[in-house]
This record gives sequence, C-alpha cells and structure tokens, in this order.
Amino acid sequence: MSRRPPLRGDELPEILVPPPGPKSRAAARRLRKAEGAAIWGADAPSRSAPGPIVWARAKGSVVLDLDGNRYLDLTSGFGAASLGHASAEVTRAVAAQARRMAQGLGDLHPHAAREKLARRLSALGGPLSKVLFASTGSEAVELALKTAALVTGRRRVVAFEGGYHGQSGLALEVTHFPASLELLHSSGAPRAIHLPFPDLDEAWKRVEGELRGPDPPGAILVEPIQGRAGVIVPPETFLPALASRARAAGLLVIYDEVLTGGGRTGPFWAWERSGPAAEPDLMAVGKGIGGGVAIAALLGKPEIMEVWAKDKLGSGEAPYASTYYAHPLACAGALAALERLTAPDLRADVETKGRALATGLASLVGGRGPGVVARSIGLLAAVEFVEEGASRRPAPDRARAVLRSLLGSGVLAIPGGLGGNAISLLPSLVISREQIDEALSRFAKALDQAGD
Repeated sequence: MSRRPPLRGDELPEILVPPPGPKSRAAARRLRKAEGAAIWGADAPSRSAPGPIVWARAKGSVVLDLDGNRYLDLTSGFGAASLGHASAEVTRAVAAQARRMAQGLGDLHPHAAREKLARRLSALGGPLSKVLFASTGSEAVELALKTAALVTGRRRVVAFEGGYHGQSGLALEVTHFPASLELLHSSGAPRAIHLPFPDLDEAWKRVEGELRGPDPPGAILVEPIQGRAGVIVPPETFLPALASRARAAGLLVIYDEVLTGGGRTGPFWAWERSGPAAEPDLMAVGKGIGGGVAIAALLGKPEIMEVWAKDKLGSGEAPYASTYYAHPLACAGALAALERLTAPDLRADVETKGRALATGLASLVGGRGPGVVARSIGLLAAVEFVEEGASRRPAPDRARAVLRSLLGSGVLAIPGGLGGNAISLLPSLVISREQIDEALSRFAKALDQAGD
C-alpha cells in the first residue's frame, strides 16, 4: 500500500489507482477461495460493482484501501459507525476496558460495564425501561418476537411489505425484502402477515380477519422508517394510528429501530417524531448506538419484559443468554458512544447537516426528470431510479451504473431499494459539511456519467 500520513477522518477522496486496484483484487481472490460466502461484485462485475475494494484503514468518514486509494464513506459500516470509524471516544473506552477485563461470564455473573449500560439504555428508553442485550440487530428482533410470543401465547405477527429485520432465522421469517433468502423461511404457516407500508385502512381489514381465525397474531412489527427499502418515511400520523389500532386489537407494538435509532433521523428514536401516541411496547435497537462496536438490545415496558424473569421450567437456568452476552468491550464502547450521541451539540449538528443533505439532494435530482427520486430524513437518505412513464418500474441497472461511477470517483455508497434500484446513503453523524458538499458534487458527476 502506498505510504500516506495517518488519517484524520475529514479528508476528501483521492484515487491513485482505478478501483479495485491490483492489491484489492488479489486479496478478494484469496478471500473468495477461503470463504463460503459470495463477495459483493467479485463474481459479476457487469451486474454490480467492478469488484470489491479491500479496506486497509478507516477514520471518521474516510476509508483507505490496500492500493492507497482514499474514499469518502457514505455507508458508516451499514450505519453502525455512527460516530465515524475509529471514534476517539469509543476507541479509548474499548482500550481501557480491554486492560481491565475483555470477557466475562455472559448471564451468570454480571460485570460493571453491563450494569452501567443497562441503566443508560433504561433511561433513554423512557417507559421502555427494561433491557435485554444482544450482539446484532437480528438478534434483538428475535428477542422481541420471542418476548411477544411468551406474553401473548401467539407466534404470528403483523409486519409490512418492504420491511427488513435481519438475516437470522426468526428475523427472516418476518422480513419482506426481495433479496432475503426465501429458502430459509419457515416451511410451516407463515409467521408474518404482511401489510402494505404505510397504507393501513384497507389492509387492516385483513388483520381483523386474521384475528378471528384459528391462528391469530399477537404483535405488530414495523420500522418507523423503512431503511433498506429506500428510506420510505410514513406520515407522522401513521405510527399513532397503527399503535391505536394494534392496542385496540390486543396486539403488542414492536418497533425495529436498529437502523433508525441513535439519532440518525433527528430525534434519538425515530418514533418520537410522531409524539407520545406512537409509543411502542417493545423496541429493537442496535447499529449506531454502539458507535461501531457489536451491541444491540431489546427495550421494553416492565410489565411485558417481566416474562423473562419467570423461571417456568424451574431449572435455575437463565431463559436467555449467550457466551458473549453484554460483552465487556462492547458495553464499554457503547457507553462512550451514547455519551457523545446524546450531547446537545451533536444533536443540533446532525439536524443542521440533515437539512443540508436534504437540500443538496433536492438540487441534485432537480431537473433530471421523474426517473430519479431522492428521499431523506436526518442523515439517512436514498436516491431511487425508476423507468420514466406510466410503469414506474425499478431501474436497477441505472443504480448500479451510478454506484460504479461513485466508487471510481472515491465515494462509497451501498445499494438499496426493493428492486435493487436505489442508492442508500448512511454517512456518519460526524461527517463534515465540506465532505457532504463534495459527496453531492461527485454524485452529480456520477449521474451525468451514467446518463441520468
């Protein structure tokens, strides 16, 4: 890799070798031989990217690859590196915890960082003041589904078309995303009853019919804002109406805030933009709340979460645990991240930069015709490509062409949209205004190069 000074995290892109460079290509080939999973873009360059770049270092909103290319990162590690890569606060906390204790005993004997993080999340949850820890968002969603089933005695849930809830077993059963692995879905009765998002009036008739059937649902699961589907923001009346109908029908209300929680969309939890009437019973959180460490959690109301305090089998075993439950390093990192994420100056800064991003995206797509649509809320955005005319069918080839051009210019973004026809933008919350402006400028050039 070419010699470069240490990354600060606020640099602009610089491409020395057309990506992916020879070192990235060689590393990707070695990885493909060793791993069982496919590598994005490595085997089908004409259909997606020209092949993956292999990261060497990352700081703030900047990524350096093995070939010395410097990229402006609009992915923040799928939204997990909310405070930027190698955040100083998180790095110091994890290092200090590693010197004290790197591993504990899961559920058996708690450690101090777990107790502190539980209290912090409890306070942030408000009425959702009880906490169960997880390592991933999928695991937190599964905890929510298990909790609802234990409380209601019903396994089925109401969910939404376009909803993305993870890739593990139970999470897949409620996900309604075309790219999910359908073969892994349950072969029995579907766990989820999927409704159009965010249309409730006609769809609710189906819920009422299911409630009178032999296998009624016990809960309703929804992303307050659908992220992977292309940043679909419902009207502010949607969540209160949904919560009201659900409770009237005896359904528990579960929000998946794995992507939207932690202040990315404005308020700390995305549901808060709709007011107290939208309050959930259970909430799965993860990604950004850890500032880059692997931590997630289920927050819930005490009267619901008490089901986990009951030893129904009389065995003395914890009803939910894992070897890395509330891992000490992750807890320490998340505590430091939450301290910064809740700071008033950062919250105000995110709102300011979110407005700048929205204004810039509106200008970006303005005048390009109805085939390019931008949506954003806070620092969560998507640019969607559809065919012009009455069909409005997804245009994934256009999205891929723009993604390839962006990568070549030194901007990292990820695909999204139900038809693979969107480009998702999830920059870190500490991205600079100069970096936002530069990203928008290079996005405009990528659109021009792709013929949009």
